[in-house]
This record gives sequence, structure tokens and C-alpha cells, in this order.
Amino acid sequence: MADDEATRDGMERTMSRRGYLASGVAALSVGTAGCVTTGLRLEVEGVDSSDIFESISLSESWTASNATATVTLTDTAAKEASIRELGVVDAKGSSVWAGAVDPGQKSVSNVLLPIKESATVVAANASKEFVDEVTVRVVGSTIP
Repeated sequence: MADDEATRDGMERTMSRRGYLASGVAALSVGTAGCVTTGLRLEVEGVDSSDIFESISLSESWTASNATATVTLTDTAAKEASIRELGVVDAKGSSVWAGAVDPGQKSVSNVLLPIKESATVVAANASKEFVDEVTVRVVGSTIP
């Protein structure tokens, strides 16, 4: 019986140690996985002079990665310019998001925008020709 109790005690200690190590690894993973950005605010350049983009607004007030936005197109974009695609390109020239626009559609949701860096929202027509662009920047406070 004494051996059984010693083995059981040893296993409990091993399990506790393993649990402790697993907890530490999980906490470290969460701690280094990224930060949360709160109080998001969108800076937009070019909408006032655009015949295509009516507005761009954020869909959330915080995020851990990319911000989600809604892009509203003008009547001209929906009808006359035949806008069929939107895209978001970051400051390094990499695609962040791309999506289709249906004929007559004026609002596109779930558009992803990078945090704390400039990006360009571009519009292309049914012939895949570039039509217009606006510059955006999402800013906020980062919490580690």
C-alpha cells in the first residue's frame, strides 16, 4: 500500500507539474500572440473629391488584427461606373482584402483594413479597369 500511495503522490506531482507547464505555455502564447487595439478611429483621404466612394466607416471599436469596415459607394459607382470589384492594398503593396461588387450594390461590408498603417482602397469596373482610390488609416490605442 505504501508503494501505491508513493506512486499516486508521484503521479499527482507529475500531473501538477505538467499542468503548470501547460498553463505557462498557454499564457506565453497568448501574451506574445499580439495586442488588442481599442478606440479605433478611421482617417480617410479622398472621399470628398471621389465620384465613386461615398463613405468608409468602421464596423467595430476594437480589434486584435485587421479592422472591419463598410464601404459605401455613390449612385454613380453603382450605376454608371459599373464598379464590380473593391480591393485594399497596404503600404507595402500587398493585398489585404479583395471582394466583388454586384451590379447596383452600394454598400460592401466586412472590408478588412490594416491597423496603424496607411492603405489604399481601390475600385475597378466590369472591364477590370482601375476607376478610383482613397487612402485610409486606422488608428487607436494598443493594449498589450
